[in-house]
Amino acid sequence: MEIFKDNDQELQGFITGVDKIIDNLSGHAEERDMKGLKKLADNFKLKTEDFYRENRKLNIGVVGQVKAGKSSFLNTLLFNGQEILPKASTPKTATLTKMEYSDRNIIQIEYYSPEEWEVLEENAAVDLDDEIYTSAREIVDMVRRNGVEPLSYLTKGYDQIEFGSYNDLIASLNAYVGEDGKYTPIVKAVTLYLNKEEFKGLSIVDTPGLNDPIASRTIRTKEFMEVCDVVFFLSQSGSFLDKSDWILLSSQLPQKGVKKLVLIASKYDSGIRDILRVQDEDDIFGEDENTADNIPKACKIIRKKLKRRARSKVEEFVSDLQARGSSPELIEVIKQCADPIMVSSLAYNMIGKPIADFSSEELNVYAALKQFSDDMDSDLKLLGNFDEVKSLFSDVVAEKENILAQKAKSFIPTAREELKGILLTYLEKTQKKVQILEKNDREQLEEQKKAIESQMGSIRADIAHVFGELTAKLESEKAAGIRELRDTGKDYLSIKDRTGTKVIHDSYRVSDSKWYKPWTWGSSHIEHYTYEEHYSYCIAADAIENLRKYSIEACNQVEEVFSEAVQIKEIKRKLLNVVVDNFDMGDAEYDSSLFRIMIEETVSTITFPVFEMDISDAMNGIAGKFNGELVSAREKTELSTALSRAISRIYDELCNQLETRVADFKKKMSTTGQKVEESLLTNIISEFETLSDQCTNKEKEIADYKAYAVLLQSELDKIK
Repeated sequence: MEIFKDNDQELQGFITGVDKIIDNLSGHAEERDMKGLKKLADNFKLKTEDFYRENRKLNIGVVGQVKAGKSSFLNTLLFNGQEILPKASTPKTATLTKMEYSDRNIIQIEYYSPEEWEVLEENAAVDLDDEIYTSAREIVDMVRRNGVEPLSYLTKGYDQIEFGSYNDLIASLNAYVGEDGKYTPIVKAVTLYLNKEEFKGLSIVDTPGLNDPIASRTIRTKEFMEVCDVVFFLSQSGSFLDKSDWILLSSQLPQKGVKKLVLIASKYDSGIRDILRVQDEDDIFGEDENTADNIPKACKIIRKKLKRRARSKVEEFVSDLQARGSSPELIEVIKQCADPIMVSSLAYNMIGKPIADFSSEELNVYAALKQFSDDMDSDLKLLGNFDEVKSLFSDVVAEKENILAQKAKSFIPTAREELKGILLTYLEKTQKKVQILEKNDREQLEEQKKAIESQMGSIRADIAHVFGELTAKLESEKAAGIRELRDTGKDYLSIKDRTGTKVIHDSYRVSDSKWYKPWTWGSSHIEHYTYEEHYSYCIAADAIENLRKYSIEACNQVEEVFSEAVQIKEIKRKLLNVVVDNFDMGDAEYDSSLFRIMIEETVSTITFPVFEMDISDAMNGIAGKFNGELVSAREKTELSTALSRAISRIYDELCNQLETRVADFKKKMSTTGQKVEESLLTNIISEFETLSDQCTNKEKEIADYKAYAVLLQSELDKIK
């Protein structure tokens, strides 16, 4: 292709230009500013070197939070619904999995390096609740529980396993990336080389997310995002484009060079189940635009709501980008999210499948939907909506050359925009410091510091109010979480009814008597025959699987109590408002961006508790009591009762844990509030003391800053 003719002169010219800017600013710029420019040049080199390889593939990423359904989405899109890629229930067990074409079927496993593992072990030894440390502890503990001696794997770095069939692939892959896989905790990334024509020219990645608590995996994910061309971004229909989704979508993806962005509203069936209800003929309220008594109507309602939310969020973000003077290319990429596609991998994979083959999760969905459907296969197809996704995916593959050509054209303009933005930030910061020094002398700054110190009481009261609101919301979310735990438990009480066939051997007696042969009178013989009899049965493994899934989902729900109550971004905003409300931010002396940095650093110490349940006794109890196929009504009832009791015990234990953790967390927040006061106020005073010290040699400081500003403006003027 023409685009793969490496335009080395122009690309190298940009890198040389950045190096020249660094040389020109040297001696005037802070070390932090120089590092920012060097990082820009390094990233540009990384992206262009990857792009202009002769065997450059179209890089397609599937991105979203944990539990957004990324693995299910890819299994449906690429493997006809077979569960090839295991699901990850927590960020700790999520692994970056890449899929590419090869004439041999190979799983390539990349382990952590010994140095990376050493860091993990060091973090695991730190007795703090920060997610970095809790995740490290979980991974190290998992290795010990699995009986793995990591050193031999870490030192060799990679493993390769050949496989012949999908069953072989699943059996091998689960051990390395499955939620409970023996080697999962020491695996950093996996590449599947598949002898499938559909993968030729493509590199498809199931990402663990950009908020991965394991730093080395985050780096690997970001390295891929730097060279990604197309992204399918998944957001759950039930919490579509929530704050975490939008931060991830708006701040991480388009700026990395993504040229096509497809927004997917996943788990569509879950979204419509929330508004389905049986219409009572005596219902005095009649039609309700927010509820439906059939699946097609529910789909129309939810589709309308999700599209409206997507348009609203996109318009809001585009306006912000335009106000900041962002590039038209970036704005066009974001606009692609205004028309999301609604899908349900689960519903699509149920189409045409016999009920007897449904998994427990599929049976739960079927039971919830069937009363609202006249034609289940048709409604499942409507919910699945995967034909639209498959068509779009085919179009993306067909447009490979065009997508890459657009990307090639945008390298230099995009990099120039980024360079311009960095230099403008440096210039504004420098001009701000000049203003502060010009308008104040040491005495004035000392007066300002005294004014701040006099406001200490008011600031402390306002900070206490922020954290008081937080604990009140935590209590409210705790009550909602307990209700949700109870409702979720009901979804796992139903045990899959399997169908079996057995051969029945029977016989009957046939008379040999003939009236015309008296000597045969009274004689007979036995005739034997066989027939098949169908029967239903349950097995303990299905109950154990329900129990395992409930424990995982329930723990996640309990953890969400904290993440919902403690919106970190909102706390930062409120704390910044405390500063704004108490100080006159119209004065040049107060730089809100400086206060924002202080608040970011302080609030970043807030971490959430992690919940775990040891259900091995309950699982072993069921496994030990129930063996083989359970056919009789008594056996089935006993199994169902045992499952119900186990789920009830998990519910009670988690409720008790939640009560204890909420109480502990509230105490911790009280301490954090005090630390925020001390840290914020100390940093504010320190900043004024720094400015005051600069006033000692005020004229020289101002002259240096002005000279730096002139250099920055000169470099900005050169950028076309």
